Amino acid sequence: MATSHWLGEPPSGGQGTAALALARIAAGVARDVTVDAVVELEYAAREAEPELGGRFGTGTAGGAAAVRRRNGRSRRCRLEGVSSLGLREEDGADEPWAVLFDPARLLRGIGAVPVARRAGECVELALVPNLLCADPGDEWLPPGAGRLVVRVDADTGFLRSAELYDAHGALATARVVELDVREVRDASEGAGRVLGRMARTLVEPVELTGGVVEVEADPHDDLGFEAFEVPGGARRSWDVSVRGKELALTGDYAPERTGPVAARLAELLTPGRIVGHLSRVEAQPGGTDDSVRAVVRPMRAFPFSAWAPDEGLTCEFTVDPGTGLLVRAEARSEEGVVFRHVVTRVTAAGRERKGR
Repeated sequence: MATSHWLGEPPSGGQGTAALALARIAAGVARDVTVDAVVELEYAAREAEPELGGRFGTGTAGGAAAVRRRNGRSRRCRLEGVSSLGLREEDGADEPWAVLFDPARLLRGIGAVPVARRAGECVELALVPNLLCADPGDEWLPPGAGRLVVRVDADTGFLRSAELYDAHGALATARVVELDVREVRDASEGAGRVLGRMARTLVEPVELTGGVVEVEADPHDDLGFEAFEVPGGARRSWDVSVRGKELALTGDYAPERTGPVAARLAELLTPGRIVGHLSRVEAQPGGTDDSVRAVVRPMRAFPFSAWAPDEGLTCEFTVDPGTGLLVRAEARSEEGVVFRHVVTRVTAAGRERKGR
């Protein structure tokens, strides 16, 4: 594996490997990479449509994808001038090969990473969907998937391959067989590092106590929270005081059964769920090395991020490098601040942080 990437070289396996691979995927949201590529797509023949939508129904089983899968077809796509930024802004984003060059779209739906290992110049990950946060319309990681096995390119953060499994075995495969990088435009290494730290919270457990959050702007009052623990997922918990109430939160929550303010508090704890909803990420002007500014990715599918629910918003985030917690988060429209939460105190493993 190449070692020149500024995020560093991953260990040979385990949680550290998974964390760094997810960080490299996330860091790509601060870049625009233009490539020429040849991609092969293969679909297993099935007698019936696979049920992959989980509690939402058939999900990805409908439409043209189902026909291709039932018929066991394969095809080769020759791509020219594909821009990763363009894919984040919906230029060809519905194509089945788009996930290879825009893998950050998968991050919100990840429930656990039970397998992470080096595979030549790539890192191989087995991704298990989060039953509540995975998009039922996602062709590669819907809530009913058995697992998605991906190979993450160490240099680009792109996927060299993606293989979707259901209860009967391999269902669909996308593979890059030729790749020519035309141009790389980085917003900044700093922005990529912040996004990477946010993504690592998907696999890194933490237990925080003594948290105090000031909700400086938020039109909602509902603090109702329903936790959802993903088997094998990273356990992240937070005891926090907000608006005069004491809450025990986790990083995973049931979106339709959790109030907006509580959902935003949960995403402060596990901000990896936000990254795939962002675009045009850059270091925050005048901010710290741990701060970024971004716009919301247009047309992002359900379930939405509590911090990035609408494409008309601009978001600013500041991350605590030690825990991955967002210690300041703001969403702003043209009219002004819509949401702003600031963590004023938090303790983790005997270390107390105070600040604004």
